[in-house]
Amino acid sequence: MRPAAQARRSGPRAVPRRRFTGWFLVLALLLGLGLSAPGAQATPTTNPASVWWEAYPNLPLYPDNSTNPNKRVIDIGIHSPSTDNMTVKWVRVLLPKNWSKTASRTWPTLWMLHGGGDDHTSYTNQTHIEEMVADEDVMVVIPETSKCSSYLNWWNYGDESQSPDWENYVVDEVSQILESQYRANSERSVLGISMGGGGAMMLAGKNPGHFKAVAAISGAVNMLHNDTEEAIQGPSVVKAGALSCGVDWKRINGEPGHPFYTNVVTDVRERQRWIDNSALGVAEGLRGTPLFVSFGNGSTVDPGWVWNGALTAAPSPGRCQATPPGKGFDGIGSFVERAIRGQNLDFVEELANRGIAADVCMTYGQHEWQYWEREVYAALPMLLDAIE
Repeated sequence: MRPAAQARRSGPRAVPRRRFTGWFLVLALLLGLGLSAPGAQATPTTNPASVWWEAYPNLPLYPDNSTNPNKRVIDIGIHSPSTDNMTVKWVRVLLPKNWSKTASRTWPTLWMLHGGGDDHTSYTNQTHIEEMVADEDVMVVIPETSKCSSYLNWWNYGDESQSPDWENYVVDEVSQILESQYRANSERSVLGISMGGGGAMMLAGKNPGHFKAVAAISGAVNMLHNDTEEAIQGPSVVKAGALSCGVDWKRINGEPGHPFYTNVVTDVRERQRWIDNSALGVAEGLRGTPLFVSFGNGSTVDPGWVWNGALTAAPSPGRCQATPPGKGFDGIGSFVERAIRGQNLDFVEELANRGIAADVCMTYGQHEWQYWEREVYAALPMLLDAIE
């Protein structure tokens, strides 16, 4: 592990993590607790998105962030017609030391894409990313999308005039706002877990050069994976995510066609769209980009990674198996990661067939944060070296 990526703390954090809910933000807006309007800087007229609010949340590592003039965390509230509603979507940014809106220099960005059912607070609530990057000269960008965004421009039954357009929002609109108003530059790397892992690889593959390095951890990289022995197939994950959002799942990507939900072999429906909007389908666009791919097998044989307070030791390379571990059967928590395992084996094979290099770590583990945080830490050297 690069020494600079290690936090300079000598013990576990004493302050418990807590989630800032929508009600907290409403209350903060009313009381003025660390919130402000964005000021005079304006979003370029070519960008349909605009900044509506800024918030300065206190985190365990930065308990006085809301009042300290040297900000280390900012939540940027962005309104955009691309996000399918009239509400503000938040982008959490961990700021490097000496960052300022008026600085003469700019900073590279490490993007972290949240998984299904989560939001911009997920990484700061569930990992110690603040400590991991506290002394790094980068901005860490965690954009909120929706609980079922898939990071796609949704199909909407072929009506391209309808939103949401999550790919446009993340790749174009948020990037432009950060670079025009918050001193970010165009040196970017990206990491994601679960839905965000598939999104990270897919966005990078569809937009070659936009991200300098990519990491997918338990990533949903091939939603057409079909394993009849498994209870969960690729499209089932999309359907479940849409249910959590309260939307029609067919709006997202259409229907995948045979062999899913139809016995007619020639009934392909929107299958090509599913291919084109998957990491596996756009693998060629990843050529030449440093890649990290990690996934588990659904087993708890490996209990995961325990935070040690000071991050004095990197995860053991021994966690990565030379051959894929067999499927785990350790209760209900196994099912999702077993499905993800199959998707990633497809993806890794596709990369190998194309001669595209990737750092692949096949592990024991489930679809849980004690495994994901370990892999976040393991991926950081590659992600940071590509942009610093």
